Amino acid sequence: MNAKKLVLESRFKTHQKIHLILTIGAPFIFIIFSLITMGLNAIGNFILLVFILMYVLLVCLAFTKRGLLSLNSELYRGLFFSDKLILKKKIDLNNKTDVAILKFKRSQKMAWFSVAKPDLASDFNAFDITLLNKKYTQKEMLVSLSNEAICKIAINFLEKEFGLQHEVYSPNFR
Repeated sequence: MNAKKLVLESRFKTHQKIHLILTIGAPFIFIIFSLITMGLNAIGNFILLVFILMYVLLVCLAFTKRGLLSLNSELYRGLFFSDKLILKKKIDLNNKTDVAILKFKRSQKMAWFSVAKPDLASDFNAFDITLLNKKYTQKEMLVSLSNEAICKIAINFLEKEFGLQHEVYSPNFR
């Protein structure tokens, strides 16, 4: 089994992690502390354990990273936690000969806002690594990243492992 992995970057930005852990996790925290203060029997301890495990899974989800995996000459998009593979999805490379980085300007609304700026959004550059066929008529977005240097590392991985050619996307439909 010939497996090579490339862990790229976190799935969530810092404010999203805080939102997941505190805002969505607040009911779990409230239930856990409520159950701890009660006198619990065996069923109560089991319920407490279930809520603690659910909260731990939520925290682990907040710290997952996206990446790429080469397994037996097949490409997979992976979800990693602490450099360990959690989930993988096979990417079909049939008729895909090229790979390109498409740059987009995106914005993301914040999870909270202030009175001065109720529509607070943060602008950032997104770099989509896209698989292309030879005539550029078929595009498949592989992964979207926020750091161009990490994109170049991913492109080198794809060139080395799968023989894809890095191209500047300039379609010629003639």
